[in-house]
Formats: sequence, structure tokens, C-alpha cells
Amino acid sequence: MTSRIIYALFLLILWVPGSAAPAESGALYLQVVKPPEDSVLLEFQVEDGDLFYIDYIHSSDHTPVHDVFRVHQDTIVLAEERFDWYGSGLESLSHDGARVVLERGATRVFLNREFPRLLLRVGRVAGHVITCQGKSYPLLSVAEGGDRVWIRLVRKSGGR
Repeated sequence: MTSRIIYALFLLILWVPGSAAPAESGALYLQVVKPPEDSVLLEFQVEDGDLFYIDYIHSSDHTPVHDVFRVHQDTIVLAEERFDWYGSGLESLSHDGARVVLERGATRVFLNREFPRLLLRVGRVAGHVITCQGKSYPLLSVAEGGDRVWIRLVRKSGGR
């Protein structure tokens, strides 16, 4: 008898509108972490559609590079890479689906390239700066030159 009552309550909970657990739970955070201990160096609460940027000086060409990333659900999307002169490591102009625009001496490559996380080696000279929600942080202010860092999205309970 008790098992029938528990089963009936279980069915009632499933039937009550709005009682189902959401597919995604917790607030979404963009984190810069240092492996292997996964210590969080920077953290921003973000939402689907938010943009963040990474700016740096190309190591061999010594020209500025501006990368635009978009948060799409639980994935980081490289939306645009802007540079003055094509150098090694920059987005290929022949990348599938990329649209290239030459504008006032700069090359803008528009793409939709997804990353589960980004691995970045903090440059000693590149001056990597991450900008999110209007706040800019030089990565050398939270890590040493040559350090590897992950940029990732995580869900945590709590938030705004």
C-alpha cells in the first residue's frame, strides 16, 4: 500500500505544471583558471549571448589582434578576429564558413568557431587583456608570463 502512495505522489509531482527541473541549472560563469590545480584567477557571471574580448600584440608581427567571443549556452564561440597583418596562429582566411572583410587597413574574419574551453599561454610580451562586462584585466596581473590558463564556462548554484 505504501509503495502505491509513493508512486501516486511521484506521478502527481511530475504532473504539476512547472515542477519539472530545468534542463540547465545554476548561473553561468566565465572563468580564467590555472591548471593543473584549477585555481580561479578571474571569474565573470555571464548569460547566453554575452560577449567578451581578448586583445594582444602578435608575437612575431608585433601588431594588435582583437578577438571577439560570444557565450552560446555552455560553449565559447569565436565570432570575430581582427588584425592588421596576417601572422602565424591567426585565423586562416580560408577557414570554412569564414567571411573576410578588409576595412580601413584591418582584416576582419567573421566566423562561428566553437570551443568547449580555450587554452592560452600568457605572453610575456603580448600583453593579453581579457575584457568582459566592460572591465579589462591584463592576464599578467593574475598570472606569470609563460603560464598556461584555461578560459572556460561553468555552471554554479547561486548567482545574480
